[in-house]
Amino acid sequence: MAYLSGNVIGNLSGKLGNLSARTVNGQTIMAARPSSFNASQSPAVVEVRQKFAVTGTFAKNILTLSTLEEIWRKAKVAGISVFNTIFKTNFGYSSTEKPTEQNIITPEGFALPITTAAVEADKITASLPALNTASVFGANEVNLSANALICYYDPSDEADEPFKIISLSKEVTAFDFSQTYSLQIDYNVLQEAVAAKYQHSILYLIVASKSTDGKVVQNSATYTKLS
Repeated sequence: MAYLSGNVIGNLSGKLGNLSARTVNGQTIMAARPSSFNASQSPAVVEVRQKFAVTGTFAKNILTLSTLEEIWRKAKVAGISVFNTIFKTNFGYSSTEKPTEQNIITPEGFALPITTAAVEADKITASLPALNTASVFGANEVNLSANALICYYDPSDEADEPFKIISLSKEVTAFDFSQTYSLQIDYNVLQEAVAAKYQHSILYLIVASKSTDGKVVQNSATYTKLS
């Protein structure tokens, strides 16, 4: 490794032959690149790589829903990104092939008392009893946000990906937490196309209360269902 001071040739970054360069605090650092790299194919290492890929995909899909990102952002500790917080929490629950029913889309929360839920070809539905039986809601909690991930797996065509995840959300204003509620979130055309390719699914569903300015006040734990 070599350090170049001054700016005679300017700041460098990238590859140059068998050297790589990067600039840190105005100083260019040159280092030799390895001539070759062979990733270990031991079963234990391969298993970890596969679980990394599965968990990374799961975490990325969680972050596509702004309500879930807000919940995880409040739960993370300083110095760790939201993505890494989600990843670290879920890594132990993932399998090498797909997320499992143990994976979660919120870090904690009140138990979601769903009586029935279904994953259909073009929508998800769920029956929610009065949520004030599960938690205490203040006067500032006026809206409801429902958020879901559906992991589809066992493709009908082996050429398709082993699993695919779609993300859904619905905002309900002036929500009555003392009444039962029939939730329905419809798929778009692309999501319907994904659902048609797979034989089984895992539903991950949560609800969150929101204030008038759209901020999450509290949220449920993750409800899961295999179909």
